[in-house]
Amino acid sequence: MPADAPADRFDSTEPYYAAHRPGYGDRVLDYLVSHFGLDADTRVLDLGCGAGQLAVPLAARTGDVVGVDPNAAMLDHAREFADSEGARNVQWLVGSDADLQGLAADIGTVRLATIGRAFHWMEQGRTLDHLHSLTADGGGVAIVTDREWLTRGTRDWQATIHDAASDYIDDVPERTGPVSHDDDPWDELVAEHGFADVETRTFDLRREWSVEDALGYVFSLSFCAPASFGTDQSAFAADVRERLAAHDEPLVEETAVEVIAGRT
Repeated sequence: MPADAPADRFDSTEPYYAAHRPGYGDRVLDYLVSHFGLDADTRVLDLGCGAGQLAVPLAARTGDVVGVDPNAAMLDHAREFADSEGARNVQWLVGSDADLQGLAADIGTVRLATIGRAFHWMEQGRTLDHLHSLTADGGGVAIVTDREWLTRGTRDWQATIHDAASDYIDDVPERTGPVSHDDDPWDELVAEHGFADVETRTFDLRREWSVEDALGYVFSLSFCAPASFGTDQSAFAADVRERLAAHDEPLVEETAVEVIAGRT
């Protein structure tokens, strides 16, 4: 399997991803339920589901959920999360966007297909075409994303952690601050692939992080996976704790969750 295969991207991040990647907030979930008419009779696909941060809370609001992710270890954590929440109506399948056609019989027809923090990894046009074929009339697709704060956040404490990571790993992406998708508009792409009434909704969100949660988040990132630090992981963590001693806890993040929704 090539080194950049979907199943390998998050190797060694899985426990940190499960414990420290935040959810999307109740307002986003309420919007999805209302906009797509989710109820006890509807079925949802969450593609690139990770450790279930979107699939599991959706399971409390709809009839059935299918979570698909290429990383089998990540799905083990998703199962644990679902069990802890009493979500018995979730089916977990190993696969990526490239496997959608082969998984169609297992997925079935869905009311809604969601993609949370994963669309940038996918072959986007092909994925939208496959999702359109899986989605019932009147249903649709929702791309759900938020800001990756290590590289796109604007807070001093985030810059402090980024500086530390760059001292230990050579290829940490540069800090850019918030990034616009004006040059690669996902809403236009959704419309180009057969979805109607496309709209973008933005939900402001305030998160608070402890130093340990912030460290766990960093280790959940594909480009800061624990394996990338090798034997320096503990040294990096100690360095971050020392550098953040000048910052008050909780570490505050002002962010937003964006939902791009289209109907079949």
